[in-house]
Amino acid sequence: MSLAARPPPSEPAPRYLLVDGHSVVHSWSDLRQLHSRKPASAREELIRQLSRLHDSGKWNVTLVFDGQRGGKQERPHDSMAVLFASAGQTADSIIERIVQIHSGRGEIGVVTADHAEMTAVESLGAFGFSPAWLQNELRVAELEIKDFIGRTKKEAHMNSHSCQ
Repeated sequence: MSLAARPPPSEPAPRYLLVDGHSVVHSWSDLRQLHSRKPASAREELIRQLSRLHDSGKWNVTLVFDGQRGGKQERPHDSMAVLFASAGQTADSIIERIVQIHSGRGEIGVVTADHAEMTAVESLGAFGFSPAWLQNELRVAELEIKDFIGRTKKEAHMNSHSCQ
């Protein structure tokens, strides 16, 4: 088969990561301690950390919290989605609904410490991950970002010297 006759390589399937926010907050000791004093600050810190993972391109991250606020936090189009369960809903029910909607459209991971929820989403075709796994995934993404920045700076430095 000639190169011209080959179909173009397909885009990799999207990778969705749904995170049960309060499950993670209560599983990580630093966030749990912060939450006991300032719940909103603990949520914001989790949002900040997960935004870096989302921005790394490894995952399309959606963070879901239980709560009375309800709705979606307004954020720029390409940024991480942050959802709040409204009255009569739970983060679990929102996560399960998203898994059902996106089933078969790419890899879906769900982060929760709730074993019953993990069993439920796995039965719907998602992969279940623990909050400890998420901490490691954040560390790996951070290292990859630092490595990329280092390589980019080195290439820019080398290119600036080759142009002289």
